[in-house]
Amino acid sequence: MLTKRAKDTLVFIENYIREHHEAPTIEEIASGIGISSLGSTYTYISQLVEAGKLKRFNNKSRGLELMSFTTEQDFALPMMGKIAAGRLIEAVPDETEINVGQMFAGKGRYVLKISGMSMMNEGIRSGDYVVIDSTRAAKHKDIVVALVDNTDATLKTLLINDDDTVTLMPANPDFEAITLGARRVRIQGVVVGQMRTYP
Repeated sequence: MLTKRAKDTLVFIENYIREHHEAPTIEEIASGIGISSLGSTYTYISQLVEAGKLKRFNNKSRGLELMSFTTEQDFALPMMGKIAAGRLIEAVPDETEINVGQMFAGKGRYVLKISGMSMMNEGIRSGDYVVIDSTRAAKHKDIVVALVDNTDATLKTLLINDDDTVTLMPANPDFEAITLGARRVRIQGVVVGQMRTYP
């Protein structure tokens, strides 16, 4: 557990890096958190290094590197693994800056990496990352993470039928739709965003 002073130190370092695009010196950190003791400042930094919040490079005046931003201005989504998008497998005008973390982050959200091309006509391709809102409720035509028979997970469009069945619909004609009794399918989340990187 981090002490309050260590947390204050982390917040100061994060805010400093956002503003100046470089790490603060020990003296700047001490001044920023309102103490005069450089020894105490080293102690707080050591706590953050041991907690995996910072990386320290010796013999450099600005030799601190954040492992991730943790204060509420920026967010990191947890990577939960891969999800099949093929056959079932086990289981803003004039804006000059967009905070991607704030755009996608939220309570109960996480990221899955797509494997497969069954949703390509929805613009979701193998290697993409989708942001999932963890929920058991989904609407007709939502793109969902569906768990079949408590063992097989897939990403598909959910079609809710009138006969107590649901259809897991791909967005690629090379893949077949899967219609199952509604009780065999558990919704694990709904797609609320997507990210893609390029070489």
